[in-house]
Amino acid sequence: MITTKSNETDYLTEFTDGVHEGVCDAPESMGGAGAGFTPLALLEASLAACMNITLRMYARNHAIPLDSMKTTVSITREVDGAVVEYSAEIPERLAPGQKKRLFAAMRGCPIHSILAKNATFSLKDE
Repeated sequence: MITTKSNETDYLTEFTDGVHEGVCDAPESMGGAGAGFTPLALLEASLAACMNITLRMYARNHAIPLDSMKTTVSITREVDGAVVEYSAEIPERLAPGQKKRLFAAMRGCPIHSILAKNATFSLKDE
């Protein structure tokens, strides 16, 4: 669970999971100071990191030599939802079959699964 707390600076928001901490802010174009990641950038980071971790786990579990990975995610808001574009830099030395399996594994990332389906929002009374 993530908890956020407003800061005295307009829109600057601290967040924590109880162990790790970070800051989020609105971009300058929307009145923020640009002093942290935007909420959309955090969503992109969540998906990119999840895909990266999923690829590394899949490679390890299937003995595919994958030293490092670079994944990229871009989310563009549209009237009826969003377009999510993603990519992964997979080493050229891997066999075509290995690359195909890795790209398929990316879609198994838990965050990808959540975003690909309709979410239900529930406001909890405190």
